[in-house]
Amino acid sequence: MDAAIRWSPHATQHTPRFLIIDVANNRLRLCQVEKYEKRKVKYKQLCFRDKLPNYTAFDWSKRDERIVGLGAASGEATILYLDPERPHDEYKQSFPIRHQRKCNSIAFSTQNLLATGLDRVRNDVCLNIYDAGNPNVSANTEPYRKLASSEAISSIKFFSEQPEVLVAGVSRQWIRIYDLRDSSPAGVAQYPTRQVHNIAIDPLDENYFVSAGATGDPTVTVWDQRFVKQRTPNDQSNHAAVLEYRPIVDNSQSAAIWSLRFSGTKRGSFGVLANTGEFKVIETAQHSHKPDPHQTTAPGPNAQAWTLQHYTKVSHNLRYPWYSDEDKIEGKPRVVAYDFVTVGGPFNGPGVVTLNANKEIEAFKVPTTAPRINVTALEEIFKGRTIIEKPSRRYGSVAEDLIDIQNKALSEKLNVSPDPKDSLSGRLDRLTIDLPHRSIPLQSATQSSHQMHEHILTQGYPDVKLPLSDVLRILETQKRRCQEGYNLDCRRNKEIVANDPWLVDAWSLVERMDAHAWADGMVGGGLELKYLGITSIWNNELTMYDQRLIDPDAKTSESLFVEAVREICESKEFPPFSGIATQYPHNRQLCLSLCGWNLSKIGLRERCSMLVDEGQYYKAIVLAVFQGYKDVALDLLKETIQAKRIENIGLGAVIACDSVNEDQRHLCVWMADMTDDAYLKGLLTYFITGDWNSVVIMEELSLTDRVGVALKYLADNKLSHFLKMCTQEAIAYGNIEGLLLTGLTNRAMDLFEHYIAKFGDLQSAVLILSRACPLYIQDARWPLWKEIYLNQMQVWRTFLERTHYIKEHNLRSVSRDGNSIIKPSAPSLALSCMNCQQNLALRKDPRSGRQHLVPLPGRSHAKHPGPQPRPHLPKGMTSSPALACPNCNTPMPRCGLCMMWLGSPDPSKVGAAQALKEEDLEARLIVFCMNCAHGFHGHHARDWFARHAMCPVPDCQCMCGLLK
Repeated sequence: MDAAIRWSPHATQHTPRFLIIDVANNRLRLCQVEKYEKRKVKYKQLCFRDKLPNYTAFDWSKRDERIVGLGAASGEATILYLDPERPHDEYKQSFPIRHQRKCNSIAFSTQNLLATGLDRVRNDVCLNIYDAGNPNVSANTEPYRKLASSEAISSIKFFSEQPEVLVAGVSRQWIRIYDLRDSSPAGVAQYPTRQVHNIAIDPLDENYFVSAGATGDPTVTVWDQRFVKQRTPNDQSNHAAVLEYRPIVDNSQSAAIWSLRFSGTKRGSFGVLANTGEFKVIETAQHSHKPDPHQTTAPGPNAQAWTLQHYTKVSHNLRYPWYSDEDKIEGKPRVVAYDFVTVGGPFNGPGVVTLNANKEIEAFKVPTTAPRINVTALEEIFKGRTIIEKPSRRYGSVAEDLIDIQNKALSEKLNVSPDPKDSLSGRLDRLTIDLPHRSIPLQSATQSSHQMHEHILTQGYPDVKLPLSDVLRILETQKRRCQEGYNLDCRRNKEIVANDPWLVDAWSLVERMDAHAWADGMVGGGLELKYLGITSIWNNELTMYDQRLIDPDAKTSESLFVEAVREICESKEFPPFSGIATQYPHNRQLCLSLCGWNLSKIGLRERCSMLVDEGQYYKAIVLAVFQGYKDVALDLLKETIQAKRIENIGLGAVIACDSVNEDQRHLCVWMADMTDDAYLKGLLTYFITGDWNSVVIMEELSLTDRVGVALKYLADNKLSHFLKMCTQEAIAYGNIEGLLLTGLTNRAMDLFEHYIAKFGDLQSAVLILSRACPLYIQDARWPLWKEIYLNQMQVWRTFLERTHYIKEHNLRSVSRDGNSIIKPSAPSLALSCMNCQQNLALRKDPRSGRQHLVPLPGRSHAKHPGPQPRPHLPKGMTSSPALACPNCNTPMPRCGLCMMWLGSPDPSKVGAAQALKEEDLEARLIVFCMNCAHGFHGHHARDWFARHAMCPVPDCQCMCGLLK
């Protein structure tokens, strides 16, 4: 490190000073800030020192701003005088040593003790402590203390609150704490580690300090000195390291930590600068979460995530390595040194001052973490009791509202103005899906299908900034979908998610899988291939044989799978495969059927006619060519041209030809450059190259059609490689189109894990996987996702929808022998006490009761036997087990009409036990309004709401009668 910069520990708002240490030229410059121009620091030089001896270490006195200490390359410690009022005063004082060697570190204490750490030499100490505050000290004075005999010292720091205690990195293998009040030279505590460089102590909490590794080992460890204990021969265990970053910066090109410093203005925040130019600030924090000691968790990579109290709160990358492109694009200069600004900076929070490679000084604020906002269950943002913003007004279904927002966002991103008479996608000459008065783009000739899907889901972020009210309306998406019936019905689901065509295709795929599996349609050769993806079918691989193997005594093999596929194709009466020569024609036919490609001319004509009616003219024509029916494509082309829906560009002549001559190829190149339609561009690309592989690699087309082309025209080895690469890419990007390849198998779990992390749509993942989990997939992630979704439906108060989902899922989770795979779940609805939140069911086991706010009667542990006095209950309490909570003895709510405790008999009936026998059965029910939470006897509520709609409780004004 050839240069450094240090903010003065004595700086004030009126004297913001810093020191520039030029190690390469042996110079020091004391400067004072004059003004800040954005990030640039304008300063004046107060004092200058040059022609200094070669030095390798530096520190600033904690007591006197005019004194700095230098550790020379020869090992001598030099005290230098820097006084702006006497700039030419060159007062110096040196402390020579007996054996010359490099000084690695130098440090001042708050009592003006000066410590120097030296390289190792035999039969000499390497840690010298001088009393620099003693006016009688001279060059010939012996050190105040001599420590670390024949042990190299790499880094030293004094504790400010304990000025006679210091921490040092020793011999590249120890972190050792010395107490100068202790006469022992061995130190009071030590810990074995290789991270012994660049020690820094947090001035806001000196229990913690950090250290770094040597060159090529950019590891940073956070220590807690309270846990550093003295090492004994029989005890090597220690937990002093509370955090470890291995590596903390990019180490692809052998990085080394140049500087490691705490901020001094924010507890637990420190900065790291590497020789590669990477500069980051890390904020640590502590949590108070204590895992339940009785809870047993399965071992896993994150099983111990919350057992340690310390964690990384946030990491700010202020500069990236010189070999990356992030800083080059923004034109940021490379940082060679930095220090935190404590007092005198222009910032309210933590700030840094940097010395750049171009010798400029910059100051900028460390980014702050995102502030917390208060959001209600209705997605309203409030402060105190004032609502600051609420979702924009609903105009229709959730799909219609989202399409309206998407059109506005994408029109802004693509710089077009939507016209109600001319849809956005129509203006861009793109294929669309039409809804009443709204449309959204589906394909693009310049962006991949996956990128277009991301634009839809992210609303064009970060290029487009939506109004906050629209963002809040988007947050209601999953709740509104659930309320509209988003469950396991594929047709209903496609209507609800109509704003997301890719999700519509996913449900269409699930619907095709259900149709294929109807009446054991995917059973053959003793195997059940239900919900398998194209990759599994093509590779003849099968997982979970225990559920899919019908005959438990059969031997599993590839030949058994091939035979199963052949029987399935024959039972479905698929026509013979027409395409490239292959060893597995039946596998290709079954995969093409799962793609939704029609295997007959009649079915293809019907589907293409539907695409034409939807306005997707070129897609209908091109898909007919892709599937090998040129006559159907020519008929569709003639009909659309005659109806003046598309222009005659000579495409029919090219389609009709078996081969394309040079002139036609040039014409196709020109048309491909001019068109914005992805499918037309794909067809022209095939005419230009004559190779189907050029169509397969076009990511602008949907993955379903690319896979269909590959299945029909690619050789076996190329097809295997293509499917493997597409599957891995879809899983890595969380592309929901990849469900066609993965099927509802364990690969789908990996795909949805990335999909949920990227877009947060846990709802769709749970509903799609519900057909195969846990029947064909046993994965630990599934019960977690399902439980989260069920709890979310409880929060949304969609109790009926939750019960309907559980019922439908249970019906689909039955094995072939009729056994249910799902264990019975707890009731979704239960009456709970409003005081202790426990179930109101009577507890016969006394150990199950809990003591919350009032002691349970009869629970006192009396020392003397005999009758005990009746406990005094607070006002309003009752000891009757039928009218009070069995856990905390809080009474039941009162009926909103008769004002008697719920659970008590009808007071209008005369007589006790005999009256109960003749009582109306509905009178024993307890009814609650889910909106205002008022309770009634069942027969009272029936009689009241037969004539009234409003709640009978005064001043409630809830229209309970309209909610039934």
